[in-house]
Amino acid sequence: MDIRQLQYLAALAREKHFTRAAAACNVTQPTLSGRIRQLELELEVPIVERGQRYRGLTPEGERVLKWAHVILKSWQSMQEELGHLKDHDSGLMGRVVVGG
Repeated sequence: MDIRQLQYLAALAREKHFTRAAAACNVTQPTLSGRIRQLELELEVPIVERGQRYRGLTPEGERVLKWAHVILKSWQSMQEELGHLKDHDSGLMGRVVVGG
């Protein structure tokens, strides 16, 4: 499992459409669909109700989505914190607003 798979799942839940979710993630629909199917195989649970089109998340998928949001939020917080440390270590502090 990787961050990108969780981002794709969150986008699919938000967009409720494979093609729109793929566009939001800047990938092709087969890439997004394949990565979500890979996540299902890794977790050994069905995540998405599939038919001719997207029908929603399974109950297991809803649980995975809740965890995905927690993990993605933590990942973003880590990136922000490390970014602040990097700025501090390089002697840069504060914010610059241009044309504000």
